[in-house]
Amino acid sequence: MSPKDLARLEHEAHEHPERLQFGPDYDVELEPTAHRVEGGWIRDATLGANDGLVSILTLLAGVAGAQVAPSTVLIAGLAGLVAGAISMGVGAYVSAKAYRSYYRAELRKEVEEMREKPEVEREEIREIYRERGFDGELLERVVDRITSDPRVWLKVMMSEELGLSAQFGRPLGAAAVVFVAFLAGGIVPVVPFLFAEGLAALVASFLVTAFALLVAGGIRSRYTGERPLMAGLELVAMAAIGVGAASLIGRLVGVAVPG
Repeated sequence: MSPKDLARLEHEAHEHPERLQFGPDYDVELEPTAHRVEGGWIRDATLGANDGLVSILTLLAGVAGAQVAPSTVLIAGLAGLVAGAISMGVGAYVSAKAYRSYYRAELRKEVEEMREKPEVEREEIREIYRERGFDGELLERVVDRITSDPRVWLKVMMSEELGLSAQFGRPLGAAAVVFVAFLAGGIVPVVPFLFAEGLAALVASFLVTAFALLVAGGIRSRYTGERPLMAGLELVAMAAIGVGAASLIGRLVGVAVPG
């Protein structure tokens, strides 16, 4: 590795860290039929949709349990839908931005250490691969090969030593996915209250939400390897517990604080 290569890498880490978003390890991973990890947007979409379904359903159950006017229940559901979507979107934006900033700070730190303490960093590479079963001449060849290319060296240090992945979502993209997913999920339990009221609306809301959760569980299982029915039933069970608790608390509050 030449000092010029390292200097160029350090400049990019400080001035243009987005250029160091490492891609697949092998060209074959770019093939359409290759196995890919698409967890970022799936995690955000699942989080937003499930939270919208369950939180708005439990909110409606709590307000309805307080025996208030049907219009109040509907207004509370719609207000919770908008407020929840905004809150989740902001949370996703802040989280993604914080992780990106942390990753880039560690990126710059690793490049500086590669320049100032190259032998220490080489020993860290050596230890990483020694723990993986390499030793002797083969270990030294691996270390020499990795440290001969500053980009490869940096990538190994980020992923193997620090356990940090460069595959993170863009803050605005993550916020948009979570925001839209929450709205899409949260509107489901609200719809029955547009056409019915009281216990009938709550039962209908629970049923359509349970169906949506079963579908969400089936979609999740495609990426997690879980059994579709069990994944969906797990979500429905948690929603049922939330509805029961919220309805009970709402009824107690309604009695304690009469309108």
